[in-house]
Amino acid sequence: MTLRKAVSIAVIVIWLIIMIYLARYSLSVFNVLTYDETQLMPSNIEPVIVNNLVNKYIGTSNETTLVVVIKLSNNETSNIEDRLNYVNNVVNYVDEPGITITDLLTAYNSVYKIYNETINNVAEGIINNESSTVWSLYWSLNNECSLIMRLNREYYSMVYNISGEVSGEFNATINYAQLLYYEIENYYLRNYPNASLSTLFKLTTRNYELRYGQYDSYINELANESLIQLINRIGDNPSPYTLISENISGILFTNFENIIQREYPGIDLYNITGYVYDQLINDKVNQTNLEIAILPGPNANINLLRLLLMREYINNTPQVLAPYIYQLACNDNESIVYAVLNDLRSSVTKALTQEYPPPSILDLPDNLTQRFLNGTYTVAFITLPGNYEDEVYDLLIRKDWVYPVSTGVILYELEKMVTSDVNIIDKTTAILVFVTMIAMLGTLIGPVISLAILGLTYASSLGLLYDWAIHFKLYYLTVYMIAPIIFGIGVDYSMLMLSRYLEERIRGLSKDEALKVVLTRVRPTILTSASVVGLGLGSFAISRYGYIQDIGIGFIIAVSLTIVATAIILPEIMRVLGDGVLWPMGLRAKSVELRTAFLSRMAKFAVNRPKTIVAIFLAITALALTYLVLSIKITTDPVQVMPNTPAKVGLTLLINYFRNYDYSTAYLVVYGNKTAAIALLNAVKKQNYVINAVLTYNGSNLYIITATVNQQSLSDKLIPIYLSLKEVANEVSREYGVNVLIGGSPSYKYYFVLGFEREYYGFIIYLMITINIVILTIYMRSVMIPLRLVATVLMSITCHWH
Repeated sequence: MTLRKAVSIAVIVIWLIIMIYLARYSLSVFNVLTYDETQLMPSNIEPVIVNNLVNKYIGTSNETTLVVVIKLSNNETSNIEDRLNYVNNVVNYVDEPGITITDLLTAYNSVYKIYNETINNVAEGIINNESSTVWSLYWSLNNECSLIMRLNREYYSMVYNISGEVSGEFNATINYAQLLYYEIENYYLRNYPNASLSTLFKLTTRNYELRYGQYDSYINELANESLIQLINRIGDNPSPYTLISENISGILFTNFENIIQREYPGIDLYNITGYVYDQLINDKVNQTNLEIAILPGPNANINLLRLLLMREYINNTPQVLAPYIYQLACNDNESIVYAVLNDLRSSVTKALTQEYPPPSILDLPDNLTQRFLNGTYTVAFITLPGNYEDEVYDLLIRKDWVYPVSTGVILYELEKMVTSDVNIIDKTTAILVFVTMIAMLGTLIGPVISLAILGLTYASSLGLLYDWAIHFKLYYLTVYMIAPIIFGIGVDYSMLMLSRYLEERIRGLSKDEALKVVLTRVRPTILTSASVVGLGLGSFAISRYGYIQDIGIGFIIAVSLTIVATAIILPEIMRVLGDGVLWPMGLRAKSVELRTAFLSRMAKFAVNRPKTIVAIFLAITALALTYLVLSIKITTDPVQVMPNTPAKVGLTLLINYFRNYDYSTAYLVVYGNKTAAIALLNAVKKQNYVINAVLTYNGSNLYIITATVNQQSLSDKLIPIYLSLKEVANEVSREYGVNVLIGGSPSYKYYFVLGFEREYYGFIIYLMITINIVILTIYMRSVMIPLRLVATVLMSITCHWH
């Protein structure tokens, strides 16, 4: 091995080590990209100044609002509730207490809650009004019940006592009569004429007392009265016949009745209850109460008593309380009153809900339903911390009828597309380039080596950009743009070097001589071309706008590393491998000549007739420019060029069905007096694109107006809105002599598009052209040729746009 080859191997190894070291972070770059251009704006432009003032005086919340459009299969309540419940369940699934949702279901629940509170308040008012009546009825019923129960006991006690006494004395009379007849036979008839009525009655009374021992006082009274009557009628010693002929039983029972009448004057022995009734009436007892007291019977049937009281009270009790008389009557447990009040409350509530039915989710008051429902679409608003937006989005889109929308979600979808598309683009590019190189060179190893070093160059470029991103910020389009640059110019330069090496070897030059031709003839051209590309595109790096600056830095890194790979490393590999780069065909491979017969004839025609060629291209350029001016539509809204992602579909539905929810925020800062701020506020409110505007900060000489405009924060239509607000602000400034700044989404969009365009077309493009002319002039040692080349390129760009 020669010393030169050893040096080549060392160079290659050192390069590999550096590239591999840089490439280790290549995949991590996708996690640190910035998708929001507002974060990459210069600090001294209007929207950034306003944003700093808003943060200082109003403050910003970490919360964001995710608008969710939900497609319904029909407008039935069950379908609406089922689909909204799915969205609510997603919100509840996320472990973050700060997440809230507002939708037709929560609006319905709020309205229904208010409805229930209203019904309950009205019912409670009725209950409160009736509460004293219920208590009064309860005490009245129970006082009367107690009174009637006492009357019942008193009445039946009297009936029982009198009946018992009359019955007892009657039985005693019968027993005494039986004993008297017995003594007539055993004493009077046997001992006559030595017998007397006095002795007869005395013996009978003694025998009765000995045998029965009851009603002794009554029996003595009965015996004395009966004896006196018999003595007066037949004497004390009548003959047995005379004695037997007397109706002694009749006398006894007559005296029984007399004694009872003396004890209970006016009593009818056949109507004792009537006697007791009359006695109680004479004692001033209320007749109605007495009649009620009698009806339940001696055992006081409480249920019958309640029914009787209910009949008495029914006509004088409020209708709403009539059904509860039975429950309240004769109940000494006061809890029954609370039970009645609760039951009454339920009955009143039921009656109110029948008269005033609850609201329907399809017909909420104040047009609430229309705010959330339009046709077969409904909308929900999820307020959540910004760091949970992606997680909620991923959960929601599991259903193909849910379309979450927000600026953050759109950028999240863009991030996923970038990560996915870059991978696909890189693989596709590598395959196509590999096939093209094989077809052009007819070899295998050369294309493999070329793609290998370019792939490693691309990975190391991403690694360098990752390092830039973690220290500063990196715009997401940068990673999109460096791959075409690296593989475009890298493959072109590799083809030039490999094909020239092959051509020189076929002509008979040795390996070293062929490589020397490549290094002396091709490499300077490559370096010049790369310088034009790198410094021309790298001029973006001088922009004040971070997102353009990042692209310029990415171009510089990509071109620089590609130059190293193709102009230094590839020749060193060719030096080490020699004809091995042409394996397997070797020198039998035929490179495709760039100068084909057709291209040769075209070149001769251009040289022989330059004016004709210039006229043709000027005509084509004029036509292309005319077409551009009249028909081309340029957009800076990424949504317009995105595929139909859930967020894009949701945004389209918002615009078509819920226009007022497709909005963004503008801020107007007034330096001056409050009169000017109020005048500006009133003028802003009159603009047809303003949904709402309020004075959110009121300082001594600084005022901030927050306006909601009817375009989402990425829309191109924010630019005319900014211009309109600027015109309004200028009028107020002139009239009141104040300074007005405009910030928020319209201002960011304006500066993102037109602000950079002024910088680009006012300076950067001229710098780019100047750099290209200077480099080409130095390389070609001519001025006219570079000028012609630049003019040709500009015309080609115009035709390309066409």
